Amino acid sequence: MMQSASATTGHPAARKVRDIAPSVQKLSPWDITQAQIEDKSFVAKDFNGQRWPLTLDVSLQRTAYRKLANARPEQGALVAIEVKTGRLKAFTEWPVPSARDVSLLLGHQFPAASVFKIVTTAALLEQGRVEPKRVVCTEGGTHSIEREQLEVPRTGVAECNPFFDALGHSRNAVYAQLASRLLKPEDLENYADRFGFDSPVPLEVDIPMGHFKTLDDPLGFARAAAGFEGSTLSPLGAAYLAYVIASGGRIVPLRVLQDSMTAPPEPTKAFAAIRPETAKVLRQMMEVTVRRGTCAHTFHDERGRAYLDRTSVAGKTGTLDEQESTYSWFIGFAPSQAPEIVVSVLLKNGRLWHKKANEVGRDWLIQYFSHQEQVAKRTPLKSNTAS
Repeated sequence: MMQSASATTGHPAARKVRDIAPSVQKLSPWDITQAQIEDKSFVAKDFNGQRWPLTLDVSLQRTAYRKLANARPEQGALVAIEVKTGRLKAFTEWPVPSARDVSLLLGHQFPAASVFKIVTTAALLEQGRVEPKRVVCTEGGTHSIEREQLEVPRTGVAECNPFFDALGHSRNAVYAQLASRLLKPEDLENYADRFGFDSPVPLEVDIPMGHFKTLDDPLGFARAAAGFEGSTLSPLGAAYLAYVIASGGRIVPLRVLQDSMTAPPEPTKAFAAIRPETAKVLRQMMEVTVRRGTCAHTFHDERGRAYLDRTSVAGKTGTLDEQESTYSWFIGFAPSQAPEIVVSVLLKNGRLWHKKANEVGRDWLIQYFSHQEQVAKRTPLKSNTAS
């Protein structure tokens, strides 16, 4: 069984996240982003000219590019992971970088925003021992965190809701208050380590997941817990964060090479970043995001009908304004109770934008499950009788 959370950094799970990355990097990230289609599959070539077939799906990759282009961001990226195998199925960005530009997919890190609340939620559930049914009363904190949000409101009109709804509605004041009262900075850093922050994503190439560092200052710590500062993610790192939840809290490697030496271990041999029961609660809280939280309007029409009517989705949004830029995140997986696919979308815009990341994520998921149905129809059924 998983032991209870330690209050120190450098938890054994965090060291394993670093160790699980392949010791020999076969390809550079640049080789992957420059992959070309050969015989209906993606192939990367290294500097020696050797060909490396990739796990990327041509149809899903093209769909990802079109959805990003239609959103018209200043920059955008979409990453998708097949849950059962850990294979990258989409790994693309818009616009395509020139030789002079730095690719978003090569480990560039962006403010994690409210996506980081997933880490804080895990820490509160395990280290802070917060029950999902616990009612938390707050006042303010919709767009910022001030010192008054660190305490239980004593006057004014307070809003009271169960902690179970806090992630899906991205209630900043709830996280500021609970983290300030129940966690220490080293607790949050510990759980960031568990998920793989400040480590490379376990893949055949060296791409960082993200960075986290908080302050001892109470207000700074509260802001970090709510995702306002202190944390960054790469597009692949954000997808891996959702992948850990979809995998029941287990840390397993990803694959982008068809002939990979890093096949996922057996479930009994994988180790956990968080307890399976914690991952289950997180998944249920992420379902709230889509059913009635920050993504409800995006994933339902004006009559309340789900666009993905036969598939439940678990997700998390994140939006942060920083100087003249607006960052929009969506990470999620579906079907939520038996995950098949994880998707991460990042859009970077100015003050004006055409679409948010959750809309691009929704559209890509609709196309993904349509694609899966078409593949199933084209695949002949195997006969149980000898021919």
